[in-house]
Amino acid sequence: MPRRLRAFSRQLWPLLALALPLVLVASALATLSRLDELRELDLRSRAAAVAARLERLPAPPEGLDSLSEEEPALIEVRLFRRDEAGEETARLAPLWEGRELFRTERLRLGGAEVFRAYIPVHAGAEACVARIDLAAGAADWLLEPARRNVMVAALSGLALVLLALYALFSLRRTARLERRQLELEHLARLGQMSAALAHEIRNPLGTIKGFAQLAAEKAAPETAALLEPVLDEIRRLERLVSDLLMYGRPPQPSLRWVEWDRLAEEVERAARQAASGRPVRFLRVGGGLRLKTDADLLKAALLNLVRNAVEALEESGGEVRLEIAAPPRGALLMAVEDDGPGLSEEARARLFEPFYTSKASGTGLGLAISKRLAEALGGELRILPAKPRGTRAELVFREMEREAVAAQESSVWKRS
Repeated sequence: MPRRLRAFSRQLWPLLALALPLVLVASALATLSRLDELRELDLRSRAAAVAARLERLPAPPEGLDSLSEEEPALIEVRLFRRDEAGEETARLAPLWEGRELFRTERLRLGGAEVFRAYIPVHAGAEACVARIDLAAGAADWLLEPARRNVMVAALSGLALVLLALYALFSLRRTARLERRQLELEHLARLGQMSAALAHEIRNPLGTIKGFAQLAAEKAAPETAALLEPVLDEIRRLERLVSDLLMYGRPPQPSLRWVEWDRLAEEVERAARQAASGRPVRFLRVGGGLRLKTDADLLKAALLNLVRNAVEALEESGGEVRLEIAAPPRGALLMAVEDDGPGLSEEARARLFEPFYTSKASGTGLGLAISKRLAEALGGELRILPAKPRGTRAELVFREMEREAVAAQESSVWKRS
């Protein structure tokens, strides 16, 4: 069975479970409406039975005793004669004239609901109109089963809705986990292939670099100038090989105590090189800490973030901040922030996808490597929008050991 068809079939039964409660409730409401009509019919039948009893009496009744024995719901019977004056008698003209044979209405008397029926009868030898009042609640026995059914259907429907929602949530979570597993397997194979390829490239690349440097040293100045771009491209390939090896086979951390200020200075020097003559202002905030970590791995992660920040700035330059914050209680935070134009929606959706880059040059491995290195050191990497503009990359370490040392002043480096 195709994968899409299997996924659809797995989601079909929760959707049916969502539709079933609606069917149950609609059916119960239809039954309730139908029983309400039967309730009206039952009361009409009771009133008609009382009227038939009046027809059989030899004389108009003086009380309700004889009628109540057959109809316990009877409240009152009153007979109207045609020659009687009064508003009620005039209102009953259609019944006297035969244009109506049965008239009903509902009203409340003394807080109780009353079913009132007007029926032409012959009481004794006289033609009269009988007004028969019945307790409307006498027919409620027809509605009780329907009300119970509606309640049961509603509760059953709610249970089915909750079950279906949970099933849909579980299916979505399972689908995300399966997709994530496939991505991890794909990335693992990609990393292994990249590491193997980089390993095979590194040795011949070193040989090429050595001979090119030797040729540049022995060649005439004009020839040496022609060889310099070759050496630049070799160095770029070396960085690519190093990134591929780092992504494919991240080394195991070797923890030792490292001074943050010294590490930040090394990152600052790398920022100067990445600026390439552009007017960039580099600001360091916070310090005076010793960290128990792998300095090489942490430096590699920060260097990638700083290079990205510098490259994200416009040609007119801008500011890059390297910040560290270590509250007494809470996670250790390192942040690299720039005031560039920020990330596009497409770039934000594919941040940690290897080999994806929106720059004209670059491998697209920087953030992916920094994320792996942060996880290897027991932390996480978050990319957030900066305010009022720009991008902020945060390395968060919740369990990294640290201790305070003599703090150095924050430094500012400006290249113009």
